[in-house]
Amino acid sequence: MSRYETPSRGHGIGEGLAARAHDPLWLLGRQWQFGEYRHENAASPAWVEISTQAHKVDECRTADESSWQPFDVARTPLERMVEEHSGGPPPRLRLEGGLRLRRALTAAGRAGDLGAFVTRCPFPAAPMLDASDGAVRSALPDGALLSPCLENLADPGMRDAEFEALRGLGPVASTASQLAGLAQDWLSWWRTRVPTVVEEAHDCWDEHRFEHRFALRASGLPELELRASEYTGGRLDWPSVDAVAVDGQEAGRTEPLLVDQVCVPAPARFGGMPAPRFWEMEDARFDPGSIDAAPIDLGRMMLAGYATVYGNDWFVAPVRLPVATLSRVVRFVVHDVFQQTTELTAVAADQDGWNLFGLTRADQPLMADQERPTSDWFFLAPSLPGSLESAPTDVVMLIRDEMANVAWAVEAVVCDDQGRPRDRFAQWAAREAVPQAETDVPAYHVASEVPDHWFPLVPEQFADHESVRLRLVPLSRTAGDTVTEVLPTGTLLPAGDAWLHEEEVPRSGVQVVRTWQHARWHDGSRHLWRARRKLTGHGEGDSGLRFDEVRGS
Repeated sequence: MSRYETPSRGHGIGEGLAARAHDPLWLLGRQWQFGEYRHENAASPAWVEISTQAHKVDECRTADESSWQPFDVARTPLERMVEEHSGGPPPRLRLEGGLRLRRALTAAGRAGDLGAFVTRCPFPAAPMLDASDGAVRSALPDGALLSPCLENLADPGMRDAEFEALRGLGPVASTASQLAGLAQDWLSWWRTRVPTVVEEAHDCWDEHRFEHRFALRASGLPELELRASEYTGGRLDWPSVDAVAVDGQEAGRTEPLLVDQVCVPAPARFGGMPAPRFWEMEDARFDPGSIDAAPIDLGRMMLAGYATVYGNDWFVAPVRLPVATLSRVVRFVVHDVFQQTTELTAVAADQDGWNLFGLTRADQPLMADQERPTSDWFFLAPSLPGSLESAPTDVVMLIRDEMANVAWAVEAVVCDDQGRPRDRFAQWAAREAVPQAETDVPAYHVASEVPDHWFPLVPEQFADHESVRLRLVPLSRTAGDTVTEVLPTGTLLPAGDAWLHEEEVPRSGVQVVRTWQHARWHDGSRHLWRARRKLTGHGEGDSGLRFDEVRGS
């Protein structure tokens, strides 16, 4: 195969860069064909006037509560308010509390007083502790129990009674006033480190779905609520909530914040945007000409058309708003270079549908395109830019077992009495094996053994005879002639009447973890809390449960 090329007579690129037009009238005709002489939207914006109305979000409640609680975004992040739950101080902090008291008594020359506090505030029995760990705990008071004891010593009304109770438990060389000063120093250290204890009524965790459910609202806008019914944990931003209009005669208790500003709009820019100038080099990472779209692939064709034709028709005007506010633009006036004034209205104000950054109105029915209407209010959530997360201290997996035709709740990792994660499978596999008598006679087994950290989820029907829930039922274990029911040892699986909605255990499985979160807020304050998070699982599993087996040769 031969290839013929015409060699260039010149050695430079000047002739090609000149881009000479031999027929300028043809270019004018093409401009006329494209309608560039109609002068539509010919004026460019010079400056804009924007008026914004904002309401501060200052109240919150759980999904099961009817009364609203005050919420101050300046004091605590929204993630901590939602994710924190009643867990008490961590085991390591409880040990540090007892150690700090011993050091304070030793520095004051009254180390012998520690025995009374150890007897008064002992650590509970911990079967999972090593011998060395148990010896340390027996020589120190428990910080969780020590806190109310020192609270009484710091209170003048309770000081004498608490001091006499300590003297009855062991020798105390300190006076009541000396212990009161020591208690105040210890409590100031303790209160800055211990997580907030959340009452069960204010816990946002839904044990039947393993998700957080809560609601927010602005006291100045009581007819609109922000409800989150499926927040699984992590970053909490505006997509986590939906707008719900409520009926009520309650009037707003605070006035809205009006933000008026005048600014010069800037042209919108995005990655790979075609250059408006003739010889300007463009970003090679985006090539709209290489987009391969089928005739029915309207999304890609609209994207290419927007980028190539209308990319430079958009402008951006930044609006500064307070954090944790519900806001909307009430007035937008554009002054162009021809000294004309145009007041703009909201895009698609006459028809509702999908809207970028728009809150879905969960109280409205689905439209013809299977979408719900959007609210005209914008929620600027007080989200954390980032946080430090520990390794999971507790892990529970919800899986489906097709071979056994049952769903399981597996306690993979639990937190021991020192706050360290314990692998339940490793503990079960390392247990002392029960010796079996060797025999060649085949033996019939009703069911095979299942690890003691696997708990079946038995299906049950609701009263409507349509919905199904999964109830956690402990398996009976036999040790000799004794039959016992093994219950979950962790705290992630709900205790008592525990059940889950059937749709919360898909074929892909679910993983629920508990981790420690540490973050700094905008004022530099440190926040530590223990959070639960729902993650995607690792697919189906096999418990090894088999019925009606014959073992042996």
